[in-house]
Amino acid sequence: MMKHKVFLGILTLLAFLGLAMKQPNVNDHAHIYNAPTNKLVSEKNETYQTSKLKEKPVIDLVSIINNDAFKRLKPHKNQVLIVTLHQKKNNVQILVGSNFKKTLSATTTSNIVRYAGDDLRSSNNRTFNKGIRKVFNACTTLIDQELSLPADKNALSNNQLQKINHPQSVNFVWGIIIALGATIVFSWYQRRNRR
Repeated sequence: MMKHKVFLGILTLLAFLGLAMKQPNVNDHAHIYNAPTNKLVSEKNETYQTSKLKEKPVIDLVSIINNDAFKRLKPHKNQVLIVTLHQKKNNVQILVGSNFKKTLSATTTSNIVRYAGDDLRSSNNRTFNKGIRKVFNACTTLIDQELSLPADKNALSNNQLQKINHPQSVNFVWGIIIALGATIVFSWYQRRNRR
């Protein structure tokens, strides 16, 4: 009888420790987020919760394994959900609550995912998590700017924000270089055929 009480006591203690160690802002059903990613999300959300803001933002990571679960996700008004649909390939979406729709518009969230796209498409879990952290940091940087909060060590630089806010400017430069290269090759080919 005493052994059962000790066993139940230890089991209860382990259950409480397990709950205390759970990352409340990371729901990783697909088991794809690593420790640095979990730590970043927890620390930033803790910063938001200890701030003097009237309405505190919450940025959560969620990994799911089927479309039905994705369809049921709805962010609260002060919440941003960074969702990874983990199937053959990881599909990352940013769902935004009503208070941040202006800051994180559909265009901006698409640009953020595109900005981190190379890392997010990686089959290497470490590289994928690097991409998730880029997405998270982009969202928090824009929210911090909107709420006039000071930048932290993970805030994006102006150059990185430029890539998110104006991604076509980078493509425009490459377009000019390719057009110039094609013109030179075409001119050279025309001169060569005249001889």
